[in-house]
Amino acid sequence: MKRFLYSIGIILFLTLGVFGDPTVLDYKTKTKTNEKERTYLLDLLRANLSNEFKQEFVFVVEHFKISGDYAWFRGTAKRKDGKEITLSEEIPYDCCHVEALFKKTNGKWQISESAAFSTDVWWDGIQSRYPKASKDIFQ
Repeated sequence: MKRFLYSIGIILFLTLGVFGDPTVLDYKTKTKTNEKERTYLLDLLRANLSNEFKQEFVFVVEHFKISGDYAWFRGTAKRKDGKEITLSEEIPYDCCHVEALFKKTNGKWQISESAAFSTDVWWDGIQSRYPKASKDIFQ
């Protein structure tokens, strides 16, 4: 009986996700099941960019994955009004890519790190800065 209970304990240990949440959700395409959360996350990023660049943006989503309390977004920004994005000439920009790492804290999504139009690979090493984020969201 002890051996049986021990075996059941091991099976539960392995199947209840003790090693982390293996579920990775792909939010690249909007669906009825992800629409609310996906839109909320993109609106957070949109507001962040709007404040910084004083323009309204829409995104072409290239990569958007969520697992547990982390989400990784990579995409291209376009102006909502269809005009060309205007950027300061004083600061070098590489238009029009955007990347963001979101983290859910106390049940609410927030942007942990993000950048738009960067000329460097600012996210290099992001997995080591956020070791609890599943590596699968970045791939």
